[in-house]
Amino acid sequence: MKRVLVFAAVNLVVLGALTAPVVTGLPLLIARLVPEGERTGVLAFVTVCGAIASVVANPLFGLASDRTPGRFGRRRPWLLGGVVLGFGATVLVLNAGSVAALAVGWVLAQTAYNASLAAVAALLGDQVEEQRRASASGIFGAAAFLGTLPPLALAALVPDRLDIVMLTMPTAALAVGFIACLVIRDTPLAQVRRTSLTGSARRLGLRGLELRRYSLFGWVWLQRFMLQLAFSLVTTFTLYFVAVRFVLSPEGASPAVAVTTLIGGAGIVLSALVTGFVASRRGRYGPFIVAASLGLAAAAALRALAPDVPVLWAGAALGGVALGAFYAVDLALALRAIPAGRSGTFLGVFNIAETIPQAIAPAVALGLLALAGPDPVTETPENYTALYLAAGGVALLALLPLPFLRPILTRAAPADPEPRVPR
Repeated sequence: MKRVLVFAAVNLVVLGALTAPVVTGLPLLIARLVPEGERTGVLAFVTVCGAIASVVANPLFGLASDRTPGRFGRRRPWLLGGVVLGFGATVLVLNAGSVAALAVGWVLAQTAYNASLAAVAALLGDQVEEQRRASASGIFGAAAFLGTLPPLALAALVPDRLDIVMLTMPTAALAVGFIACLVIRDTPLAQVRRTSLTGSARRLGLRGLELRRYSLFGWVWLQRFMLQLAFSLVTTFTLYFVAVRFVLSPEGASPAVAVTTLIGGAGIVLSALVTGFVASRRGRYGPFIVAASLGLAAAAALRALAPDVPVLWAGAALGGVALGAFYAVDLALALRAIPAGRSGTFLGVFNIAETIPQAIAPAVALGLLALAGPDPVTETPENYTALYLAAGGVALLALLPLPFLRPILTRAAPADPEPRVPR
């Protein structure tokens, strides 16, 4: 369990290092560089560039870490290199004198920190035995949310000190990354059992991406994609929804939105930790996935029909608990479908199932708001009721892969720290 806590600490500080620029850094820096009328477009351009870099970098560095030789191990070079280069890239972002320099710095920061995230996820797959993976998955899910809190707190406490807001978490990532590399073991490539490859995979150099041979992994990937898309649709444009539904100004809606975010986050953390512990003891993940899908669908329906703010908060709590339950088992389930020795590559691809929905959700939400007709609750042009009911439908669609996942929904007996996927 100590190793899991070390891995989770790295996850927390690295995600925090990526959160700080998004919360306040990029908008304020862009405000210094371009006129007011151009800021929204420039911010969208910079963040999209970073999102593309993240989608590409995570599986790329995961693949590289699977194949890295040397006595220092396969994962540690990427973990340490990522936090070092990420710190330097954040300094570049902070001191950018043009939009081009800002975009380059943000792309470098996303690329570098995703190298660390890919490495630490692979370490978890390498070193955490099967019977503890659900609890480890829950801890990872909780850490992912907790990592966003320090930047938010700093932005509120010292809003005029952008250097403190942006560099505190990268500095913590440097320290935690160095300590982690000292205390964790990392088996060199020469000692790792090599698995056989098909000729076509060898020619393409994509030995970790033989997804046709591992259809179970594909179904797990699709399930995560659907639930993450549902959650992203539910949380997109919350400020505007609260303002329209409850007839508030954006400034007046902000406190209600802040409480909504905190309630949902608390639900994620508590549910991920508790569910992870229970799922590890039982070894059966199916009931938790069903509960997560149904809970998220119900939370979306509550939000769609919410007549007042307390109902909105109830929906946020239910949605947080549901997503936390899913976070507690989805990584552990994916590890059951990954062949031994390739966790870096496959978990890098697995992370795309979380990144892509976050990137496309705003565009999907805009389309639903525009095309669904007037909202039946408020009679306004933006149909938030349709948006959230559609999100609930997406959450229910995440149940469709379950029949195909039966071979890995229950722990085999005796537990195998490196389970083999049926072929």
